[in-house]
Amino acid sequence: MKKIISIVFILLLSLPLYAAELKLQAYPNAREVFHSAGQEGNFLLALSAYKKVDSSWLVDRSQRLSGSLERTTFELPADHNAEMGFAFFKDQIDKYNLRELFHCKARDCGTSNSWANNHFKIIQLYGMDQHQLYGAYEITNADEKPFYVVIYAVMRGNKRAYVQLEVLHLSKISEFGVASSPETLNKLLNTNGYFVFPDFVSKDAQGSAHLQIKQAHIQALVALLGLEPKLNLALVGHDYSLVPIAQQQSESKKNAEQIKSALVAAGVDAKRLQTFGVGSLAPAGRGDRSARVEIVKVGEN
Repeated sequence: MKKIISIVFILLLSLPLYAAELKLQAYPNAREVFHSAGQEGNFLLALSAYKKVDSSWLVDRSQRLSGSLERTTFELPADHNAEMGFAFFKDQIDKYNLRELFHCKARDCGTSNSWANNHFKIIQLYGMDQHQLYGAYEITNADEKPFYVVIYAVMRGNKRAYVQLEVLHLSKISEFGVASSPETLNKLLNTNGYFVFPDFVSKDAQGSAHLQIKQAHIQALVALLGLEPKLNLALVGHDYSLVPIAQQQSESKKNAEQIKSALVAAGVDAKRLQTFGVGSLAPAGRGDRSARVEIVKVGEN
């Protein structure tokens, strides 16, 4: 019996972290070029494309994080392209509670040389600028410490495609927050008409929910409104507490108004923001939240 338990334990230890935690499958018939796993105290999560500043290529939005990191570099089978590799892993993480932080494609990502040599430091990832994709995503689950997943796919001049998959499980929650890029938020508004303000609800020792506004999300909204000077937003509060509907509506509007106050304090014109409180009258999209505020596109000036 002890021998059987030992074998099972060894098998569990041999599983990739992303397989054990997120249950992501490796790309079929791909060659694993590099693999590493361990604790990382200074992980750079890139949240924008690489741009040339003076004589250096840099990202203007990023976040330093710490946690358990697993990195794998795949060489895809012949005749498989970068888009196929990126889509294979993106389709898998789509089944989780996913938030897109940043995505770029082709030359919008900057130079492949910057990603390969400066960011990932893996020469095999140096490919053609027009055949590259990058995505950074947050996955939240019940333990409240999110995963951050990075996917970079590229095709080299010899027509061989490579994918870099990185999965970081935070060791502690970032009080500042990790925000989606303004471009991603704008895409969500134009595609869906709304998005949910992230990191919204936390519970105190008595189990009561209270508002949690992280500065990174306010800054991202300020940047979005700066990029789109004609855009107006409605901040719509939802509350599912077991109290009368009138109280739900009152509390949910207070939540929306707190976010509005934070935006106005950061320099946003109050006339561009409307607040509403609907209590529990719009249950669709509730998920496991006891309260939320949706950022809704309501038109342009």
